[in-house]
Amino acid sequence: MIKKLLLLLFFTFNFTVSAQVNCIHISAGVYNVPITNPVYDFLLRAETKGLLPRYSLSMLPWQKHKIVSALKLIRESDSLLSNNEKKILNNFEREFLTINNDFVNDTHTRNEIAKSNFASNKQPLTADRAVVFYSETDTVQVLSLKIFSDYEKMFYHYADTVNNVTVIPLASADFIDDLRTNNNLLMGTAGVRFFGTLTNNFGYYLQLTSTAMLRGDSALALLDKKFTHNIKFLKYNSDADISESHIAYQNKWFYGSIGRETKLNGAGLSQRLYVNDLSPAFDAITLAARFNNFEYTFSHNSLIGMPLDAHKTVGVQAIIPNKFLIMHNYTFKPEWGEISIFESVTYSRDFEFAYISPLSFLNSLEHSLHDRDRVNMGLSGVYRPFRNFQIKGTWYLDDLKFSEIGKKYWSNKTAWNIAGITSAIKNTDLGLEYTRVEPYTYTHYNPQNAAVNDGILFSGYNMPNSDRWTLLCQYWWGNRYPIKLNFSYTRHGRNIYDEDGNLLLNVGGDPLQNFRWSDTLRDKERVNFLAGDLVRTFNMDFTVGYEFIRNFSIHFLYNLKHERDIFSNYYRLILRFSDF
Repeated sequence: MIKKLLLLLFFTFNFTVSAQVNCIHISAGVYNVPITNPVYDFLLRAETKGLLPRYSLSMLPWQKHKIVSALKLIRESDSLLSNNEKKILNNFEREFLTINNDFVNDTHTRNEIAKSNFASNKQPLTADRAVVFYSETDTVQVLSLKIFSDYEKMFYHYADTVNNVTVIPLASADFIDDLRTNNNLLMGTAGVRFFGTLTNNFGYYLQLTSTAMLRGDSALALLDKKFTHNIKFLKYNSDADISESHIAYQNKWFYGSIGRETKLNGAGLSQRLYVNDLSPAFDAITLAARFNNFEYTFSHNSLIGMPLDAHKTVGVQAIIPNKFLIMHNYTFKPEWGEISIFESVTYSRDFEFAYISPLSFLNSLEHSLHDRDRVNMGLSGVYRPFRNFQIKGTWYLDDLKFSEIGKKYWSNKTAWNIAGITSAIKNTDLGLEYTRVEPYTYTHYNPQNAAVNDGILFSGYNMPNSDRWTLLCQYWWGNRYPIKLNFSYTRHGRNIYDEDGNLLLNVGGDPLQNFRWSDTLRDKERVNFLAGDLVRTFNMDFTVGYEFIRNFSIHFLYNLKHERDIFSNYYRLILRFSDF
């Protein structure tokens, strides 16, 4: 893996040197900023404070230029920010608004940051990068005392009026200690992130990481969701390599991209009922029309179906059907919030040409194709009645029979969440959310069409036949990372099985187990919410991070879980270079 990274850096350097000619001026990045960046937590606070009208955090990630414009808009209202918030805003401005010279023509913001830098004895705005490999625009060597400075540290950076490219290293040492079993694990990760913009219109992004289990119980790595679907780690007991990438094109209102990246879709606090980040990243082609107060997005996503033979899940003998997810989003963005209408269809067969049209009604198309696929639709919204408070929620419709509404009919499959968030307390965010998923939601007669990607639920964090209360407290203490305390209480009615794994009672608690119609295995048409094997789970997460030198940070996470009268807890200590 290290050899591959060094080879990539070599080609990156040569590509950049050869691409410095005949390009057009770049004012901001077209590429997407990954959802792991803490800037999204800060933008949520700014959104709640009412500082980001006509912006929406329901669909992530954002393009870099959108983050730049949001930070500039927050700066215009910095009189409403506390001293801690201003320090954090300065931090993100230095990261996003200097890396590609975005401040060159923005005198007001430049002066404000310059004042802040002068007050804190920081280096001037235009000299805050240090690199390993020199370019015509960056010659400050990082392998010097600058490695301990407040400079942005990179392998390579080039930016002028016609082109930009950035290559940064990624690295971490991660220690996990299971306090109940006394088992522990030490993991090490190395990687690289390569991104930039060509002309005003083309963006590119590539991230590669490889994680080695250095010592201890490797099963503890599954406490991190990004390893729960890594085949190389799960099946071959090897290092876990993960990559995400995309290329994007934007011209005025039109946007298009192709690539693999982790996305979130749906309004909420902790829940995203449309698309979550539990399953593997989607491979997708995306087309969008974006305006100030309206946005339409079409995406054609390739998913991983369920192997037809449970004993042959990897390698050339594995037979895995094609699986696709088509999504349409229509989003209206008034100043007071957002209204979004979405629809999608999931199918598992060869490519279906009928679904490729961006302007279509998927429900009607699915019916015309002989009703073989899984269609769902819904609404999400955000409402900010006044500063420092907002309401977010999503209603997800999987299936509905109007004559059976309110009669506990199994096929009335819906999910919804609602959250209230306030930032009225100085430097503090408080949020409360309730989520409910009805029995059999996310299921389909063809299990291949269930809302799973490689067997993992991709819509929401709750299984069917469950609900959850979530309380979030987030304190901004002046550093890049807030102090977070998250409580959740979940109830789940599970299906009941015998000792051999045979299904005894189906209550709609598994996305891969639909209602059974056969005479011998006919399930009850009337279902009771939370019926079956009721499992109550209490969960608490405490996280804090501290960036002690620019790009270098240390993180602490503590988790406490109580389920079926069993307490389990663990902590993680992570030393990290860059966010990933």
